[in-house]
Amino acid sequence: MRRTLTGLCMVAGIGLASCAGNRFPEMLSPDQKMKLHLSDVTAELGPRVTMPQEAQNRIVARIKEEIRAQAPNVLAGAGPGAPASLAMKVIFTHYASGGVSTKSELRNVGLVQIEADVLFVDPQGKTVALSKVATHFGSGGDVGLSTNVLNVEFDFENDVARLVR
Repeated sequence: MRRTLTGLCMVAGIGLASCAGNRFPEMLSPDQKMKLHLSDVTAELGPRVTMPQEAQNRIVARIKEEIRAQAPNVLAGAGPGAPASLAMKVIFTHYASGGVSTKSELRNVGLVQIEADVLFVDPQGKTVALSKVATHFGSGGDVGLSTNVLNVEFDFENDVARLVR
C-alpha cells in the first residue's frame, strides 16, 4: 500500500511539475556595453537545426524590438568618433517547438527549447564577444498544455536583448 501511494505521489508530482530555466552569461564588459552600437541583428541555423523561417524572422524582429526598448541607443547610428558598429549574429544551436503530439506523449520532458550562440562581430568579420543563451520550458498538466513556443520565444528574446544593456 505504501509503495502504491509513493508511486502515485511521484506520478502526480511529475505530471503537474513545471520547470523553466534561462542562462545568459554576461560577456560584454560594462565599458563595451556603454559604447556599443549595433549595425544589425541577424540569425542563422547551426548544423542539424531545423526551424521554420517564419519563427526565425519573428525572433529576430522581436529581439530588435526588445533591444530598442531596453537600450534605445544601441541600434541607433554611431556618432562621430564612436567605435565601429558591431553586428549581432544569433546562431541557433537547438530549437524544439513542442507540438501537440509531443505535449500529450512526453509530459514534463523539456517540451520547448531554444538555444543559441550570440556573437558580436566587427566590420572585418572578427568575433569580438560570444555568449550562449538558452531558454527551456518543460511542463505537464494544464500548464504544459497551455504554454506554447511563443511564450518561450519571448523569454529567449528578452535574454538576448539583456546582453546589450
